[in-house]
Amino acid sequence: MHASARVLLFSDTDDARDLAGRLEQHGFQPLPANSRDDALRIVAGRYPDIAIVEAAKGADCARFRQDLRDLRPEGGIPMIVIGAADETSDDSLQIEFLPAPFRDAELFSRLKTLARLATMQGELVLRSETSQQYGLEIPAHVTPADEVADPRILVIASDEFIRRTVTSMIAPIATTETVGQPYEAIERLLQNSFDAVVAVRADNADELADFCRSLRNHVNLFNLPLLVLGDGTDPAADDQAYEAGASDVLDLGNGAARLQPRLDHLIRQQRYRQAMQEVYREGRRYAGTDALTGLFGHSYLHTHLQKQIAECRSREKDLAIGFFDIDNMARTNRLYGYAAGDRLLRQIGGAIGGLVRAEDLPARYGGDTFCVVLPDSDQESARPVLQRIAGVINYTEFTIKDVSEPVKVHLLTGGAAVRDGDSAESLVARARASINHWAVSGQDRLRN
Repeated sequence: MHASARVLLFSDTDDARDLAGRLEQHGFQPLPANSRDDALRIVAGRYPDIAIVEAAKGADCARFRQDLRDLRPEGGIPMIVIGAADETSDDSLQIEFLPAPFRDAELFSRLKTLARLATMQGELVLRSETSQQYGLEIPAHVTPADEVADPRILVIASDEFIRRTVTSMIAPIATTETVGQPYEAIERLLQNSFDAVVAVRADNADELADFCRSLRNHVNLFNLPLLVLGDGTDPAADDQAYEAGASDVLDLGNGAARLQPRLDHLIRQQRYRQAMQEVYREGRRYAGTDALTGLFGHSYLHTHLQKQIAECRSREKDLAIGFFDIDNMARTNRLYGYAAGDRLLRQIGGAIGGLVRAEDLPARYGGDTFCVVLPDSDQESARPVLQRIAGVINYTEFTIKDVSEPVKVHLLTGGAAVRDGDSAESLVARARASINHWAVSGQDRLRN
């Protein structure tokens, strides 16, 4: 199994080897370099997904960051600069500044964010190439906006004085709304559009962690940045927040000066992510998509899958593919007619398309069979995702025009991950052969 991402580690400090070991424990592949020349050779030959650079290297660090911009002018390589805390020192949304000393939970939260951006960007390049073969021009790269228009932040704080203090700190960069308790937040977030959440942790650490998990498991909110403000006296609670899905945790006292720049960075990252998601959505709206469901069709799926497999082979990336078969579609057509069956297929296709990440490729394979391709995913991570999608749909009652009763379906699912020597045909065949062998639980939560 490939590592989840390859991380260039540009450092010659004594604890670099220890950091490389911790990266491996978390599923990343460290690529160590102790000089600028070594780092550039790794960039040219190993295609790292993310770079970690020690700010203490001074001029070498600054030159290397410029080198990456020159090598990849479309955006460079996502980077974490350790030992720097000033987000305003660089306007790149692909650079994270991590003050030292740092906690592992803080580092791996940043790595997770950048790995996701790298996946979205890499798949966008491939999607653009495939779409050109079908006469559609979609951009391979998205340029972030220089300014964010009308950002909105939801603040969660039970204490009225702290609530006023936090909102006054945020006021120069964003409009705020407030709620007193985490359980009130989900409904407010669904009622209005927000760019981020700032939650103050008082004596509600467990409740706040539950809210973090609910946010990350919500199909419409899982990308939303969440910044937690604590008092700096409970490192275990900080780690708990990170593990539950917090984007960052700051000390409300000592970290107050970092709140505005950090929040501004998270907001701009969110708008950048949304811009890429919009490009992905636009890519579905063309003549080559399946006319009934609006998902990608069989031909596009096969062409793109060939490109993805070639990319996996050349850059040692993971790729998984999943299938959904409607178990009782023939009965539905017999009871209600083929027109009603088509309406049901349209709803199921829309549901599948709405339950995947923007960079995942949902397609109608043919008839009552659907497919999802998951970039940078292995079978271990893809399997619960596919089962959760099937579980949600299996527990959904669909309403169809001219049918008086709710209609339920049962999806069978299976999947496979790419192997050495795979072609599109062999990967599809292995994934389809696994259908009926995967148990599906409707109680599973959605993918975070």
